[in-house]
Amino acid sequence: MRLAWSGASAPTVALEDDLGAAAAAGFDTVELYLPKLWADLERRGPDGVAEALARRRLAAVALGPITDVTFRDAAGTEKVVAEVHGAAMLARRLGASWILVEPGERPDGADERDALRDARDSLDRLGRASERYDVGVAVVPVGLAWASLRTVGQALQAIEAVGRKSLGLALDTFHFHAGGSALEDVRRCRARTIAVLRLADAPEAEPESLREQHRLPPGAGVAPLRALLGVLQILGADPPAIVHAPLPRGESDVKGWANRLREATLRLLRDPELPRAR
Repeated sequence: MRLAWSGASAPTVALEDDLGAAAAAGFDTVELYLPKLWADLERRGPDGVAEALARRRLAAVALGPITDVTFRDAAGTEKVVAEVHGAAMLARRLGASWILVEPGERPDGADERDALRDARDSLDRLGRASERYDVGVAVVPVGLAWASLRTVGQALQAIEAVGRKSLGLALDTFHFHAGGSALEDVRRCRARTIAVLRLADAPEAEPESLREQHRLPPGAGVAPLRALLGVLQILGADPPAIVHAPLPRGESDVKGWANRLREATLRLLRDPELPRAR
């Protein structure tokens, strides 16, 4: 598995320092954090970002996330489609294969069937938009209570209902745990459906209480990371492994944090938990 640093692990750090930390820690690929990337583009444009990556011998594997892509009104839908167009054009220029998208909030009164129907329609439009640039859309199920796609199973239903090759699953281990996803849902995936693996652990707490700031380095919590890695190995899936755990509050050593995340991930990858023979 190729290891990638996520710029979301240091969201307030400038892109230049972000990329420097990734390279210094030994990463050779990165997930570019879109809120940070848009700001940097205003200063130096796509060519400047591409040069910054090349100078550090880094490859971009994904851009994201684009959030709240479901349950939008007509104007909101057009806005998010335009965002995907812009991000896909940029991804192609930077050599990234995927744009990450996250579901929005499920409105009061909407049930799981409504959520699936809306996700199917939304993802179909986003997939068609990204295909113009030979870039895929990877869906991140968000395990928080408000999200319209909380579990891997729900995300896979939507992806399969659309049936576009441009759609894939971004398997986020923190949200897998927080949303109560099942290993069985991952076992039924086709290997090619799993676009990226986003690695973070979760503390020992009620899953319903977890929030993004609770993400931990891989191996430091109770999420079933080793079991998930074992399932991916059995499937023959080999997606990029993107490490996304936020720099602890009060710390400023981004290079040191990137190195700690990489070392923790390497230890984990060396020891997957393979299913027992029956």
